[in-house]
Amino acid sequence: MFRHAGNFTRGVLAGAVYLGACASFAAMAEGAPPNFAPDPSIGWYAYNRIFIPPASGAGPVQQDRAHPYVSNDEFRVTGRQPTAQLADLDNPILQPWARDVVRKRNELVLSGKPVNPPQASCWPKGVPAFLLSPMTQPMYFIQGRNEVVMILASFNDVRHIHLMDKHSDNVKTSWHGESIGRYEGDTLVVDTIGIDDRTLVDGFGTPHTKELHVIERFHLIEDGKVLEANPHIEDPGAFTMPWDATQRFRQYEAAVRKVPIERLAQLASAPEGPLRETICAENPHSFFASQPALPIPRAVVPDF
Repeated sequence: MFRHAGNFTRGVLAGAVYLGACASFAAMAEGAPPNFAPDPSIGWYAYNRIFIPPASGAGPVQQDRAHPYVSNDEFRVTGRQPTAQLADLDNPILQPWARDVVRKRNELVLSGKPVNPPQASCWPKGVPAFLLSPMTQPMYFIQGRNEVVMILASFNDVRHIHLMDKHSDNVKTSWHGESIGRYEGDTLVVDTIGIDDRTLVDGFGTPHTKELHVIERFHLIEDGKVLEANPHIEDPGAFTMPWDATQRFRQYEAAVRKVPIERLAQLASAPEGPLRETICAENPHSFFASQPALPIPRAVVPDF
């Protein structure tokens, strides 16, 4: 949808959210799968921008403990100075070449040079990085009879999960890959392959190959107030072993309650500057025009 989406697309998505929610209610009555959108306004906000490691076993790349990470989200809550993500290179999951890629990014960060994420140039996040959207970008679900659609509000990232039991015979590589899904009781299980290897696994710049295979399990906890995602990652080309992670999301009200009243007042009283459109389809300019950045991807042919 690069550069071809705009107000029309947002209108279509808004209508789809409503219709999808209605379809979800009907499905709930029949088989009681999890309902991630009890009303069209429900958005899910990520707890943080780094995957949570499992209690035991192989897990995701984490922040170097010698360089604590302060996200922009944490800045909004505490006022602490944000810092960059810097990977702990001792994680045994990385193949030598992948470790070198992450190490080079670390060196750029430590040198003080800007290391802007690909999505700053409107590159889609890919999978599983789709789950690491910042707190200011809610994720929405549309649950229909034949597919589940996941939408990130800010950059127009959209994933389609087809409710079927097998992948296509010839999967074409794409930004978010081909995702198929099924309900197992109170859990949505999503199996994704065919993910473009230009995307990254996380905010540390962890690469992957076209053999990346991601299985995600989505379910509600804490009386439906928290959405938990449990991705399982396999890619022998980039990782020495399969690994697991967790991400959790709050609904809007719970996310806002984390921000102290005095911080909300400070943010609300901040001087306003010129509004710069953050929807990539409507802003053909890099957010970092004066800094090195990836070229903005453009679709040769509209996909609608």
